[in-house]
Amino acid sequence: MPEAGTAPEGELLGVPFAANPHPMWVVDRVTHAFLDVNNAAVQQYGYSRQEFLKLTTLEIRPTVDIPELLRQTLNPRPQGPSTAEKWRHQTKNGTVFPVMITSWELTFHGRHAELVLARRDSNDLTSGGSALARSI
Repeated sequence: MPEAGTAPEGELLGVPFAANPHPMWVVDRVTHAFLDVNNAAVQQYGYSRQEFLKLTTLEIRPTVDIPELLRQTLNPRPQGPSTAEKWRHQTKNGTVFPVMITSWELTFHGRHAELVLARRDSNDLTSGGSALARSI
């Protein structure tokens, strides 16, 4: 698994992170805790950076979607990036919106982690908001 910190300043795994216009974060794959977030995540989700770092990924989802997330993260996923996964996220003020997720596994400060890029999806999600596709 690649180690974070080998890419140029402001990048993780060669992906622009800090200044990326899309929300991005690094999350612990075991605890779901946010380990780092970029400015776009702070602006679009309404949490301060300090608030984000006290949350888990479960807390930015509608309650009804959490069992599916937990079910799909029980097993290790194949190596390589995971793309075009559809989920729903929730802002600090409770607004729910669909997102398309691309993620990469990495080691971040010695922790089994995942770098996540979340893009708002203009298409409606069906199936009660559970993931439509997840390649774990």
